[in-house]
Amino acid sequence: MKRKLTFLVTVIAAVLVMGCGKSDDKTTTENKTDSKTTNSQQKNESKTLEVSANDKAVEIHTSGMTCTGCENTIKSKVKKVDGVKDVIADFKSNVVKASFDPAKTNPDAIKEAITSAGYKVESVK
Repeated sequence: MKRKLTFLVTVIAAVLVMGCGKSDDKTTTENKTDSKTTNSQQKNESKTLEVSANDKAVEIHTSGMTCTGCENTIKSKVKKVDGVKDVIADFKSNVVKASFDPAKTNPDAIKEAITSAGYKVESVK
């Protein structure tokens, strides 16, 4: 009995540490944070991508983003790509927008960053 309890506690702890699990199922905790998600979503929608005269922009449709944590993971990975200037990720529309210096990087490098973060790239515009 003690082994089963230890195993159960370990599994629960692992699930809590791992985060959202990329599931579309809403839990009670997610329902309580819907207002926070909505506020974050409104910030993303109101933010425009910064693109200077020498920069290019790309819009990448993805799958797998289910929360603001997913957005932050993608933004963090894409911002690490040399030459990326600005990134917007939106889990509701599954769209990532990025501006970049074409002399330093290209859309393929940005796609690779999204893929390496564990998300699927559906299309690029």
